[in-house]
Amino acid sequence: MPRHACIDPQDQYAQAEVLVTFETRTAGVRLVSAHDASDNDILPELEDLQRRALESEILDDYRPPSGLGSAGISEPTP
Repeated sequence: MPRHACIDPQDQYAQAEVLVTFETRTAGVRLVSAHDASDNDILPELEDLQRRALESEILDDYRPPSGLGSAGISEPTP
């Protein structure tokens, strides 16, 4: 399963990270676990809004920037 380092949604200063394990789905991602620096799985403690923030961060990092093709190469301008 893929993993991604995300900003810890419980850190009010956005300085800590969590290692999120997830599965890819047609409609997005499904979070499996989120381990903090102490290797504790904090996913069960997270509120829906915090879970959605992790999902959004993962999707944003895996989505190619707008205007780029699937290979990450700029498409020619007509």
